[in-house]
Amino acid sequence: MNAAPRVLVFLLALPALLAFPGCSPRPGTIEGNVLADGAPAAGAEVQAFVRSGEERSGTPFATGTSREDGSFSLPLPAGKYFLVGRKTVRTDGRDRSYKGEYAGNPVAVAAGKASGGLVVTLAEMSSGGFVPREGTGVKGIVASGGRPAAGAFVYAYPDNVGTVRGPAFAAFARTGDDGRFALALREGSFLVVARDKGGGNETGAMTGEGKTGEGIPVRLSAGETQDVGRIALHAPDEGKRNLRSGRGGQEASEAEVRGTVVRDDGSPGAGVYVMAYGDHRMIGRPFAISGRTGADGAFALRLPRAGKYYLGARSEFGGPVSPGEWVGTYDGAPDHGVAVRQGEVVAGIRVRVSEKW
Repeated sequence: MNAAPRVLVFLLALPALLAFPGCSPRPGTIEGNVLADGAPAAGAEVQAFVRSGEERSGTPFATGTSREDGSFSLPLPAGKYFLVGRKTVRTDGRDRSYKGEYAGNPVAVAAGKASGGLVVTLAEMSSGGFVPREGTGVKGIVASGGRPAAGAFVYAYPDNVGTVRGPAFAAFARTGDDGRFALALREGSFLVVARDKGGGNETGAMTGEGKTGEGIPVRLSAGETQDVGRIALHAPDEGKRNLRSGRGGQEASEAEVRGTVVRDDGSPGAGVYVMAYGDHRMIGRPFAISGRTGADGAFALRLPRAGKYYLGARSEFGGPVSPGEWVGTYDGAPDHGVAVRQGEVVAGIRVRVSEKW
């Protein structure tokens, strides 16, 4: 290993050291490896935070970069830190974001000593951390107008999410030129949906020219691959489309959260999406997304089933947070969570956002 990466990482940490004159002048070191898809993740950013959850909107105390073999070394003053890894990969013409937290957080650092052997495992954020099982999944062919539909998206939604639209899918694949697809899954029950979205990526909205074919139920055992046969695409029902549009793009809901997004100065947070996660870490794809807030900052987040959700907000969705973007969380509870019963509308929720720099 050449000395340059170590020097760079130390210089990045140096301002933080100077800001805390009571800290020991002899830093300790966190050492370990970053993995993505089971392989070393070269060039991943390793971030150390002093508080749990701060990675969603705060500035890291110190940062470093993993080497070609996925290893990293991060000098830090004595204390406890929450370690987070991030990496953006450009594939198929778009950015895919990976993120992960060290499972043993917080990490204790002692002055002049190394804490080694740490492994930070990254998961693709667009997959919500869903891990397929080898040899398990579905395959088939998608057709439109009697011909193979090349480049169509095929999604698998867990059968308990109550919807086959939006960001709650477990996994997706695209058809080849012959309209065929193979979608890796794991044991469980799913609804398989196919869409020709008329452009965009897997999380973008379907255009007016888009077509859909949906609702094939499958139940998989470990190691089983089912052939679901032919999925025929058709134009969506305009009546249902208009009904969803009137609901802000959401399905009919069993529960709902309403409130206001505000900025640091108390002014309305316009142009922001509020997102509901099933995971308190808010890692991966959100379970549901509100429409973009208007000038008054008001939002309505419709949920297809009751439960507890953790609320975050940002002015864009998909990919890493960018400078100038507004991000934040619901801070009315320590874990940022809201419990909603079936048929209940929880109102008066305030989500505070800050501009990311």
